[in-house]
Amino acid sequence: MSEELDLAGLWQNVNIELRKGDIDRSLWEAAKAAVPLTVDEDTLVLGLKPAEMRMAGYLTTPAKKTQISAIIQRLAGKRLDILVVEGEHAEAYERYKQRHQAQADRTLDQAQFRSEHKGALGVWENLSADMHKLFSETQQRRFAEQLARLLIRALPIIADAEEKAREAEPDAEQLHFTHLNRSFDKLSTYTDIPAPIVALEYMRYRGSRRKQQG
Repeated sequence: MSEELDLAGLWQNVNIELRKGDIDRSLWEAAKAAVPLTVDEDTLVLGLKPAEMRMAGYLTTPAKKTQISAIIQRLAGKRLDILVVEGEHAEAYERYKQRHQAQADRTLDQAQFRSEHKGALGVWENLSADMHKLFSETQQRRFAEQLARLLIRALPIIADAEEKAREAEPDAEQLHFTHLNRSFDKLSTYTDIPAPIVALEYMRYRGSRRKQQG
């Protein structure tokens, strides 16, 4: 499709047609700055310099896309969607596709990970919500004593969650390690106590708890 069209000439004519309509200087400037890179199926890919990417929104709102697509259809006989990427050469679109493919792959991996660890992840996510609720319910948090009490109340909640998560998935050691340390970081933020100290207090609590249970 891009070989059949003179993209530079087409875009030049689009600029001309845009200026025949109502005054819209932001759109005019964005269209003038944009460089047509290629046509991918039914999408015209435009490039902008990095410093000009702030103007991309003037070309890609639903109303502006419709306006530009209608002009292209009149000029070229085909309706094209509009995509704006950062860069002025064809390689910019290749980089854009690579980034989005990598993002899609990460999203798929994350979905698969969540599916495989649904039980344990649910426990750890509930812990995060429980800790936030505990923090929100703690009064007079500017006083050291109240923050210390918050720490004392949080430790058994974390321990219960760790036990449930490990019961759900005994072999997911890295998962438990990661989320347990995240809970220490979160509690550190809530209490103004350094995370290593929070972890130390937790280890002491767990040791005492095991002795009582055992």
